[in-house]
Amino acid sequence: MLIYIDKDTKAPIYEQIYTILRQKILSGSLKFADKLPATRKLATELSIGRNTVDRAYQQLIAEGYVTSKVGSGFTVNKIPIEFAVSDQVDFSAHSLEKAQSQSVSIRYDFAHGATDNSIFPYKQWRKSINYALNLMESYSCIHYPSRQGEASLRQNISSYLQRSRGVRCNASQVIITCGHQHSMEVIANMFEHSSKRFAMEDPGYDGVRIVFQNHNYQLTPIPVEKDGVSIEPIKILNTDHLLYLTPSHQFPTGVILPIAKRRKLIHWAFNTNSYLIEDDYDSELRYDTNPIPSLQSLDIHGRTIYTGTFSKSLSPSMRVAYIVLPDSLMDTYRRYYHRYNSQVSALHQIALADFIASGNYEKHINRLRIFYRKRQNALLTALREVFGNTAFISGEGAGKHILLTLKNSLSQDDLIKRAENIGIRVYSTKEHYMNPIDCPHSQILLGFSIIPTHDLKLVLEELHHAWNND
Repeated sequence: MLIYIDKDTKAPIYEQIYTILRQKILSGSLKFADKLPATRKLATELSIGRNTVDRAYQQLIAEGYVTSKVGSGFTVNKIPIEFAVSDQVDFSAHSLEKAQSQSVSIRYDFAHGATDNSIFPYKQWRKSINYALNLMESYSCIHYPSRQGEASLRQNISSYLQRSRGVRCNASQVIITCGHQHSMEVIANMFEHSSKRFAMEDPGYDGVRIVFQNHNYQLTPIPVEKDGVSIEPIKILNTDHLLYLTPSHQFPTGVILPIAKRRKLIHWAFNTNSYLIEDDYDSELRYDTNPIPSLQSLDIHGRTIYTGTFSKSLSPSMRVAYIVLPDSLMDTYRRYYHRYNSQVSALHQIALADFIASGNYEKHINRLRIFYRKRQNALLTALREVFGNTAFISGEGAGKHILLTLKNSLSQDDLIKRAENIGIRVYSTKEHYMNPIDCPHSQILLGFSIIPTHDLKLVLEELHHAWNND
């Protein structure tokens, strides 16, 4: 059997062997009951270690492509014909290397959802993880986590939100979820038997819109003005609506909802038996002023569902978020979720509770503000030096991204393509509009969390050249 491996590629050898054999099985080159070469024989032919071949074979066994029998070696299983792979699909090691080379060709990425790894508090977090492990070791038995989330974490989140955001809540109102979209799933399910009317800012976070679309809600876009969501279209909405807002730092425009509009929205929700879903996006990362009081803290009627996440402040891979429900919705939540187990690791929950209780979380937030303020200032300075009055900057008051609107004839797609061609990734705002035609013609979203400060001006000069030279 001819198997070619490339020892100069970055792809591990066992992975190359696995990929080639998998392709041969799926394409029919290796048929049902055919035998693979013995591991010792193939290792000798390829001049590699037998363990490397065995690792590739074990992966094929784990995925059900082959079976190992003592005395019979490795035999190909019967694969249904509908799963056969077209000859046009290339699973070769060369194809894998090509895909990897394409992915690493991006030298600089203006991602807005990423976090700079250098600022993560590894030392303090390790202490909290060790604390959680020691605590769990002391238990006589290990149970499933509490259905709403670990009591210690809910209590610490509740206390922190009262101190930092003025949120009116106690631990019994806090539900721990495995990410912001999971929070939206919980809310969408809770209102499954309502009128299923959902309104949200336009532009707004498309990840939320998709959740409610998938739950067959009737969606209404509400335009965003220079001072946040427009009030007039909301006034004419029918009763029993859910209205999703990012009032502290509107995504993606970055505008702040002023107090007058906040009060009007609370009044509207009360009068129409509706609920506001407050996503307190980027509320902690304010650079020019103190954090803005939450919408929920102003709501004496209990019509605001408050949501937050640790993705931006700690790590997007941690998958810990939370919902603070009004008391009036707790019975609804319990009826729907009384038999659902928590989807967040108990270890992470206990560690995060300790991390907050120790004061390390608030210290970390203060470091984040200083770190990202400096990086944003460097980006804004470089943008003004390189682009001058040929670009308009907005959304710079908080968070880890800005909007750049260019005064030229290139479309978003053209801008993105030209940037990719020189190894720089920038992002469109088109997907955040319910109707993409409403998106500004030459607007780009630039995150600044992972590009080193000393490289920013050089990168922007490259972009300026790519966008202004035909």
